[in-house]
Amino acid sequence: MTTTTPPNCCAEPAPERPFDEIELASIAKALAHPARIAILQAFTECRPHTAGEVVAGLDLAQSTVSEHLRILREAGLLSATPDPPRTWYCIRRPVLEQFAAQMKDIIDGQLHAMDAAE
Repeated sequence: MTTTTPPNCCAEPAPERPFDEIELASIAKALAHPARIAILQAFTECRPHTAGEVVAGLDLAQSTVSEHLRILREAGLLSATPDPPRTWYCIRRPVLEQFAAQMKDIIDGQLHAMDAAE
């Protein structure tokens, strides 16, 4: 598939349902590496990025960044649109927002349980 214009990263729909425990764990595992956090921070603008653009902002090898991009994509945190010879990557903000909301609910529930136990 050849794309003449980069994908619209700002049109990502929200997840259709809450994540289950396996999905939450998969996302948490993908976030559990400093390089992946740095990569996500490179997506501050709501626009597609190429691997080369991400590499340019980090002190990591292209192959290392590509592997971390793959892990983030498989966890659903990034989308990828092939456009040979490059691939456009977009952060999936609604996925991160849903993950953060569910984690907040878990933490709030634990805090409420602790308050009730006192």
